[in-house]
Amino acid sequence: MNPFEAHGIDHISVSQLNLWAAAPGIYVMERLLGYRAPVGAAAHRGTAVEAGVIAGLMGASLKEAIDTANAVFTERTALSSDPRRDKERDALAGMVERGIELLGPWGRPDRVQVRKEWRMEGIAVPVLGFTDAEYDAHGLILDLKTTHALPNAIRTSHARQVASYFGAGSNFNGGIGYVTSRKSALYRLENASAHVAALTRMAHSLQNFLAISTDPHELASLITVDTDSYFLSDPRARQSAWEVFGV
Repeated sequence: MNPFEAHGIDHISVSQLNLWAAAPGIYVMERLLGYRAPVGAAAHRGTAVEAGVIAGLMGASLKEAIDTANAVFTERTALSSDPRRDKERDALAGMVERGIELLGPWGRPDRVQVRKEWRMEGIAVPVLGFTDAEYDAHGLILDLKTTHALPNAIRTSHARQVASYFGAGSNFNGGIGYVTSRKSALYRLENASAHVAALTRMAHSLQNFLAISTDPHELASLITVDTDSYFLSDPRARQSAWEVFGV
């Protein structure tokens, strides 16, 4: 039996593999048992800024691009109780402006939000992902990330995301643009093949774990969670961990 299919999984993503690597217990709790932690305002900030920057790159004025970001953020956080919501909203305009400044010199993207499917050898389901922007003339795929503290290099989890596009068969170069409300930086992906190999090992690890049992509760009994993890910072997530793992 397909171990993924037995648990109702028809595809995986890099974000799922990153979660499996970082916190297997949280993966089981959320993906197999359905105890989904609420998405925080920071995640919606990223989605909103991306929408605004893409609008600007495709020809919208800066005001229109910022308005797009604000509209997406308002829609996504309408029912949010995250105390950081106002802080994230206040950062949108600066992040959109920095993003357009950073990516604008590359010109209008040839494609945005391109679906990528990668079939790993020996893995029963595909890996799915979506690029943010692709530029044919430059042979470049770019992902955009928002943050309040600008990193000085590509974060490993983000490198894996871009590397997955090359696992899917792209022969472009990859890069990640980071934006804060005041600064920005663009880093080119290095060692894509090493990240592809790491993702493949992570996927096999997950598949082997799922093959142990078709019962997610039995799988949960084999692992636990770190109660100090930021994945459990929301009280509702913390309560779910107690219900599942008793810790």
